[in-house]
Amino acid sequence: MREIECVRLENTSVLMNNYLKKLIKEVDSEVKFIDWEKPITNPHAPLVLIADSEYLAELKKLVADREEKIIIALNTRKDFKLVSELKNHFTKIFGFIDLSQEVEYNVPILKNYLNMNFTQHALELNKLASDLDKVYEFTKSELTKIKDLHDRFVKVRVDQLKGASLTSKFMAGEKSGGEFFDIIQSEQEVLFVQAGSDSYILSSMILGEIENLKEKTGTGFQNSSEKFLKVINHHAVENNASLTYCMINLNLKTLQASLIVKGKGQVFYQNELISFEGPMKLNLKPKERVVFVSEGSMKNLEMSSKVTTKKFFHDNQTMTTKDLVNEFFFEVSRNKFGNFLVYDALMTVLEIEENVLYQLS
Repeated sequence: MREIECVRLENTSVLMNNYLKKLIKEVDSEVKFIDWEKPITNPHAPLVLIADSEYLAELKKLVADREEKIIIALNTRKDFKLVSELKNHFTKIFGFIDLSQEVEYNVPILKNYLNMNFTQHALELNKLASDLDKVYEFTKSELTKIKDLHDRFVKVRVDQLKGASLTSKFMAGEKSGGEFFDIIQSEQEVLFVQAGSDSYILSSMILGEIENLKEKTGTGFQNSSEKFLKVINHHAVENNASLTYCMINLNLKTLQASLIVKGKGQVFYQNELISFEGPMKLNLKPKERVVFVSEGSMKNLEMSSKVTTKKFFHDNQTMTTKDLVNEFFFEVSRNKFGNFLVYDALMTVLEIEENVLYQLS
């Protein structure tokens, strides 16, 4: 019988050990318990790690050093906050199981983990289709949990740059797919990347390509940005999925911002609302700010508020950046039902400092 190694705290309760034994027996395997203080005996065996904040550094190292994928087990609801800590290791993590649920809840993902990673025999097509459906449902469930965490713990994000700042806020939506953003910096440039899709598959590909982009910007933001856009557009066509993005390359020396956009998002700059219709170049000045509103934000605003985007920004342009962001999301979520919006929503404000020194072009 196949053996699954399970790493957990030495003082784990008998009840939890019995739960793990029963779960692993359901997938026709035996459990071998290993304490966090002891080394893994078989680096190629199926592995389940019980996440614990006390051993987060050890968990990250183990995941990074291991070749085979692993399963992360979350013991209590408070452990779900650890998911965001592991985002840089998602390529090594097959999935997450929730030990607060019934054993049957976790069986499909564990079976699929073993079948896809630790067997040499091809699965029958109908069984594979069934397993993939279960993984898809599980993935949606986990994505919902992550979005909930993001919404509760990442309220307003402020990134301080050299002579400027980027203020962003995100709220999760119920529709499939999602919107994502990240910031990449060098000594003289900042690249802000926001991209989204209506497809879970394309969304996961976008996240992977953003990580690749962060690793390859040493050759210059322009070349790596063009390659990034070419790849995600190709993925969108292959998966017949919608794609929206906004890429901002800000030169911190000249304050010139180059924008490449796609979709139905909008930019508010110098009292004008600009649609995502093509590349733009903005020659920014001290005390100026540019507001970027994602396509998902626009859709939510149209559904929940009687105020148009143009009127909203004209009426509130004297607000501080943080107040403006929070007021916008109040309008976006005014009539939402439940915990989530209908679509993911993202808003970002690029603000130039009053006393910044810059080179005239």
